[in-house]
Amino acid sequence: MSEDDAASLLRFALDLADEADAISTRYYRGELGTEAKADGSLVTEADREVEEHLRQRIAAEYPDHDILGEEQGFTPAGGGARWILDPIDGTHGFARDLPVWATLIALERGGQVEVGVASAPALGTRWWAGRGLGAYRGDLTAKGRAGERIAVSTVANLEESQVLYGSYDLTVDTWPGADAVLRRGWRSRGLGDFWGHCLVAEGSAELMLEAICSPWDMAALIVIVEEAGGRMTDLDGNAVFDAGHSVTSNGRMHDEVLGKLASRPLG
Repeated sequence: MSEDDAASLLRFALDLADEADAISTRYYRGELGTEAKADGSLVTEADREVEEHLRQRIAAEYPDHDILGEEQGFTPAGGGARWILDPIDGTHGFARDLPVWATLIALERGGQVEVGVASAPALGTRWWAGRGLGAYRGDLTAKGRAGERIAVSTVANLEESQVLYGSYDLTVDTWPGADAVLRRGWRSRGLGDFWGHCLVAEGSAELMLEAICSPWDMAALIVIVEEAGGRMTDLDGNAVFDAGHSVTSNGRMHDEVLGKLASRPLG
C-alpha cells in the first residue's frame, strides 16, 4: 500500500469515526435497548446502528472490500481488503453510563492492518494511525483534526512500569505468571478495553494485558501501538490481533514479560 493510499483510507476512516460518534453519543446515558446475546455479552441499539451505518458507508465507497463486524459478522465482497469494526468497544461500561468506550475502525490488507482509529467521544479523545504515517491522539472537543504524534515510553524495566489489565480474574486465570507480573510492576490498574492499549501507545503506561479478546477488539489498536513504537503480540511473540488474547507493551521488556506470563509460580 502506498503512503498516499494509506493516507486516503485513513481520512475515510476518520470520517467514519465522526459519523459513528454522532450516532453513539445520541444513545449514551439514554435509552439503549440493551439485550443479552447468546454468549451472555450485551448489545445495545447503538452497537447495531453504528455498525449498520459504517457498513453502508464502506460498501458505497469501497464495494470490493470485505467487512468483519462484531454484530453482523463477515461479509465478503471480493477480498481486495477487509474492514474490521467494533461499533462500541466497551459495551458493558457503555450500558452502565461509564465513559470508557469507543468505536474501533480498522483496514487490513495482505494480512497487515494498515489503518486504525479508536474514537472515544465520552472521553473527548481519539487515537489513530496509518502504516508508515505515525500514531496520533486528538482532542475531540477541539475544532478540526489536529492531533499530536504519540510514542511509547522509554521505561525499560518492569519495576518502573505501570501495568494495566482488563479483568483481574481473567488475567490471572489465563496466564500462570500474571499475578507475579502485576505485583512486580510499579503500579497496576484495571483499565480495560481499548483504553489500556492506547495508554501504552501514548506513553502513560508500559504494559496492557488482555486475556480474552476478539479480532474487532484489537485490529484498530495494533497499528496504533506499532506506529507509536510499541508491540502487540500473542504469548508466543507473534504480532497478531486475532489470537484471542493480547499483550501490549512499549517493547522494552516485552519478551521478558511473555516469559514471566507463561511461567508457573514456584510452590
